[in-house]
Amino acid sequence: MSDDATLITQWNRLSRVHRRIETQMERRLHQHLGLGVSEFYALRTLREGVRAGTGLLYLNDLANGIGLSQSATSRLVTRLRDRGLITTHTSPHDRRSVEIELTALANDVLQLGSPLLQQAVEEVVRQLGADNSDEDLLRYLRGSMDDPTARPDDRQVPAH
Repeated sequence: MSDDATLITQWNRLSRVHRRIETQMERRLHQHLGLGVSEFYALRTLREGVRAGTGLLYLNDLANGIGLSQSATSRLVTRLRDRGLITTHTSPHDRRSVEIELTALANDVLQLGSPLLQQAVEEVVRQLGADNSDEDLLRYLRGSMDDPTARPDDRQVPAH
């Protein structure tokens, strides 16, 4: 197989795994919190803005942080605001800009949702190990969580 074909094959494998993980995340977030992955990622991006010391993000920053268009981000912000997860206001520095802040409820949702994402990823990685999937991909996904020399059935995965 040529290098180009190998690269495409590897990309296809990674893409399939990504879709499986995102689907599992979407299921868990929707079931437990009534949120989609994009909404949860938006909250996480806003939290990172707070940790960076700004306390808020502009709409443009949020759109760039979650990889959505401005119009899709505007719709997402409206949904989050309607659910009481964020507040928005016009920037006192630039009347054309909208500043976004997390509410206390959003912080609670983030605290509840983070383990759900972890569980979703662990579940898919566990399934991939049972399917004898690409070992290099499994090692990459496991990162420093696991001993790279351990076989999937040797690992102790926490029960949830």
